[in-house]
Amino acid sequence: MSRELPQITLQQRQMMMTVIWLALIMGVVTFGIIVILIGQNKEPGKGLPVITYLGMGLAALMLVLRMIIPNLIARNQFAQAMQEAREEEHQDEEQVLGTFYQIFMVRMIIGLALLEGAAMLNLVAMIIENQKLAFIPVVILLLVMIASMPTKSKLDGWIRNQMENYNLEHQN
Repeated sequence: MSRELPQITLQQRQMMMTVIWLALIMGVVTFGIIVILIGQNKEPGKGLPVITYLGMGLAALMLVLRMIIPNLIARNQFAQAMQEAREEEHQDEEQVLGTFYQIFMVRMIIGLALLEGAAMLNLVAMIIENQKLAFIPVVILLLVMIASMPTKSKLDGWIRNQMENYNLEHQN
């Protein structure tokens, strides 16, 4: 005798995305505060700040990759979900929307993880080399992460855009 678990509502899925979004941002902010407290009385490192420059380059690369990688993955998952929805004609609309929300969440997590990793590297560079220059990419990455807040309008707009693209690609 198997018991079905209750389905997560769309509102609960959106709340889950907001919590994940906030947690990823707070990780960077918390570590940033620790880095500031650790390096408060240290002198800037001497010599060429190689790790700082590497971190800045990686931050720029991650900003570009954030626009490509999550969207590629989400587009493939969306096409697969649309194909399954067409094959199973009697699917509940809320279940299909839940699948789309889940795809958006995966896309968001991958994009934020790319940015978070680059921000953390720059904070580590700040600890090692004590160059204030390393904070510039951290602030930029944090601003992009904050702007990525998963709102209902962003979710609906993304789903609408994906459906239009899917329909254009699969016209007979």
